[in-house]
Amino acid sequence: MIFNNAYGIAIVVSAGIFLGATVASKAGPSDGSNLGECYNNWIAWCNDHTSGYPNSCYGESLDHCDGVHKASIAQIPGGQIKSMKSTALRKAKRSNVRLVAPKVQPVRRAN
Repeated sequence: MIFNNAYGIAIVVSAGIFLGATVASKAGPSDGSNLGECYNNWIAWCNDHTSGYPNSCYGESLDHCDGVHKASIAQIPGGQIKSMKSTALRKAKRSNVRLVAPKVQPVRRAN
């Protein structure tokens, strides 16, 4: 009986350590003390965890920062916010996917 309890405790502790390590590695970056810092932190996180810009991570991250720093956004002019976003997106890692135009298919007409 003691033998089984020891294995049970070991399994529970191992699962807890694994879960704690997994959750910590999936967590996003700091939201920063201001809007610009938040943008930069999240853009860097997207660069490390995605294939590159453009993808949804970048837009969703900027929207997240807007939500977190909602009170400070009210005090910043709209043009300055747009400038902060574009400055942060300049740091985004571009994806290496090359866009290719689709081949034009001839139109078939009935005889």
